[in-house]
Amino acid sequence: MGWLLVLFDLPTDTKTERREAARFRKGLLDLGYLMLQYSVYARCAVSAEGKKAHLIRLKHIAPTTGNVKCFFITDTQWSKAVTICHHYPQTQRQLDTDTKIGEQLQFW
Repeated sequence: MGWLLVLFDLPTDTKTERREAARFRKGLLDLGYLMLQYSVYARCAVSAEGKKAHLIRLKHIAPTTGNVKCFFITDTQWSKAVTICHHYPQTQRQLDTDTKIGEQLQFW
């Protein structure tokens, strides 16, 4: 088991590019990805076959411009991540994401 990380840098200079970037972010959420940061998303991948299926779905929703990088890390690597955070007021979007991560981890 592991995690599929999706990191992206998409152009947002024109209205069309902004719309494409927003469509991609919404597509990631619709596919069950969790937003870790504005352009960093993660999803559990239980098997190698599952990882391949997720990558195929990503290719279907990826914009034609910009860069999208995908990394697979094991659950052990994920658990060794160090989080450094400073206290600041969380937005509703961040609170919703934190709840989803907790629910997803309870599944495992």
